[in-house]
Amino acid sequence: MNFWMAVYTLWLREVVRFYRQPSRVVGAVGTALLFWLVLGNGIPVANYRAYFFPGTIVMSVLFTCIFSNASVIEDRQAGFLQSVMVAPVTRGAIVMGKILGGATLSTLQGLILLPVALTVGATFQFLPFTGLVLSLFLLSFVLNAMGFWLAWKIESTPGFHTIMNMVLLPMWMASGAIFAASGTGWMRFFMQVNPFTYGVAGVRRGLFPDTDLAAVPGLPLCLSILLATGLFFYFLSAWAVEKTNEGKTK
Repeated sequence: MNFWMAVYTLWLREVVRFYRQPSRVVGAVGTALLFWLVLGNGIPVANYRAYFFPGTIVMSVLFTCIFSNASVIEDRQAGFLQSVMVAPVTRGAIVMGKILGGATLSTLQGLILLPVALTVGATFQFLPFTGLVLSLFLLSFVLNAMGFWLAWKIESTPGFHTIMNMVLLPMWMASGAIFAASGTGWMRFFMQVNPFTYGVAGVRRGLFPDTDLAAVPGLPLCLSILLATGLFFYFLSAWAVEKTNEGKTK
């Protein structure tokens, strides 16, 4: 009970704090839409705006994850996390609360863009749409868990933003968001192990269920890989917090 109460409390704090800062909402959604408008209309390929739209949704998720995880550094500097860590709850509950809060916000930010998808021929059917939401949430969980781990290691907020952009933007670009997920050698391997590839694929299948997507990974594979990757980074983050606490105790 203490575990889930701590998770809920931290989750609620993240949600309330985020939506008290509307500039973060505008920044995440607006930047993604601008990329979509510029690239979608600037690349002379038929139906490219429709192809690029799943990547646009995932980009919005990406930026929201970066903003959410920067709060980990701010909370450490302000002493909030140190206060929480003396509470009689496991470190895993603290990490889970922060990650779930960020994942919820990131998912909602991506879903805000869905009405725009109707302009590029998207259709919403129950099962594919459910898969889309699950893909967005699991990808958000992966990125927030990864971001938490990096934020725990980095002392500077500007440094965190720099590292996250350096790591996540190339992953997003090599996911099938901008161009087809193909290639040879190390690039093909990178695309196959890239969690963004499966997040974009899940969103694409949810938006265009009647389109031939034989070259796109299937939804069960996407969800399985995203879930496994998310759990890996969650346990890695919880371990990092636990080791830090043990070091201070000694």
